[in-house]
Amino acid sequence: MYNDLLELPQRVIATARIGVRPELRDIETASCQLIAARTALQQSGRSALDLESARVAIAVLRLGHMPHRNACIDAVTALAKVMAGPDPLLAGDA
Repeated sequence: MYNDLLELPQRVIATARIGVRPELRDIETASCQLIAARTALQQSGRSALDLESARVAIAVLRLGHMPHRNACIDAVTALAKVMAGPDPLLAGDA
């Protein structure tokens, strides 16, 4: 579930990391998907703190700026951690 929501935000931030400005449409969609993932995590009782660095990177892009390279690396790594983690919706059904 989270992979579907977090794939685009991860790709948008990774694109910014190499110095290429992503399309505004992709930035806006990534922002919406990140919010949906945060809401789903919180509703399942998990912390959404791991998404914070990605939220900041996307917010910087939305303002028309490029996030710092290291901030992008941290955000992509954090998103990968969430994507690799257990799906709380499936874990809750067990």
